Amino acid sequence: MEQAKVLLHIGYHKTATSALQKQLFSTSDGPFASPPEERKFVLSNRFVLPQPLTFDSSAVREQYADFLDASHKSEKISVFSHERFSGYPASGGFDSPLIAQRLKQTFPEAHVLIVFREQLSSILSMYSQYITDGGHKSFKGYIAQIEPMMRRVPMFTPDFYRYDRLFRYYQNLFGADRVHGLTYEQFVRDSDAFVSSLCSSLGVAAPKRKFVKTNTKRSQSFQLLQRGVNRVFSNNQLSTGAVIPFPYATRRFGKLSGPLSRVFPDALDQALETRMARHAAAQFEGAFAESNAILKDLTGLPLEDYGYQLPDSIR
Repeated sequence: MEQAKVLLHIGYHKTATSALQKQLFSTSDGPFASPPEERKFVLSNRFVLPQPLTFDSSAVREQYADFLDASHKSEKISVFSHERFSGYPASGGFDSPLIAQRLKQTFPEAHVLIVFREQLSSILSMYSQYITDGGHKSFKGYIAQIEPMMRRVPMFTPDFYRYDRLFRYYQNLFGADRVHGLTYEQFVRDSDAFVSSLCSSLGVAAPKRKFVKTNTKRSQSFQLLQRGVNRVFSNNQLSTGAVIPFPYATRRFGKLSGPLSRVFPDALDQALETRMARHAAAQFEGAFAESNAILKDLTGLPLEDYGYQLPDSIR
């Protein structure tokens, strides 16, 4: 099998992207290379933020010419990894097809990695991230479909979590043999098998890695406080109209998550988690079963082993 030269890792969010970026794609002793000394936001600035009529794939490609050449000479796969490439969940991934097209225009020879996570778990995890990023809505408010027939602005939609659609979109752009799907649950259960599967599909030997958890989950009790801080003091795209605008309020208060989280009883956290999980289960009962059945056919992944919704006929 010929070795892949470029890998685009597009997410999804909350699927161990930070661990893969820092401990697999950026290490010197493995088959991968990431743009050296480049902050993560640069990829977003180049591929996500430009207005449709200002994006220049040739100019972006030229900015990475030296990196691509150096990676090729050292027989490493050039990796461009950012979960924002799959869209932003709180805005329904409205720009994910546009980003896919930009990636294709810039790196037409690339392979693509998409990592999935069971939908209810992903929605709950991303809701917590939404608060960390500055949002203030309750969970019910976060998933609410306000004026669904208007769609004046991007918003949360369960369509974002019907993974087969984006997977097939990338297959149509890059070719089915160059788009690879894995699951977060595979990574959690057996990271060696996860890495081996990825490397096998890319034509390189799999390095041994002992992954260390990179992001600590915040307690739901603390996130309840964070929501209040965001509502009163934060003025960003996820929480506008602060009563008392305070620069970087979300980030500054977030630094207290460690010590303050230890103050709250575990029973309170468990109660908050259980309430949200029950609401999510009721709200999205069976919502992703048909999509997951298609995804299972497209990828061959044993989604039933990881608790994904599936039609009764194929369980």
